[in-house]
Amino acid sequence: MATAIDEPVKVGAVFEHSQVKPSWFIWGHRRYVVQEVTQRWQTKEGQAPILHLGVSDGASCFELAFNQQTLIWYLASVEAHGSA
Repeated sequence: MATAIDEPVKVGAVFEHSQVKPSWFIWGHRRYVVQEVTQRWQTKEGQAPILHLGVSDGASCFELAFNQQTLIWYLASVEAHGSA
């Protein structure tokens, strides 16, 4: 089960061919290296388009959200592999 976090995070990402791919993010003074982008979807928060990315560091799954109006990244949720 995923745990909601909803905290701003620093993200290193590559923007290429109208796609964004996070390479790493920092949460809680720890740097996580993104090994795989597993999902992509978009929502809106008011008028702001929000890009959601499911990512994995090989040990846990995370949902990163990018507010395309404010250009702020958030860690929306985390789910450790093997958790109930």
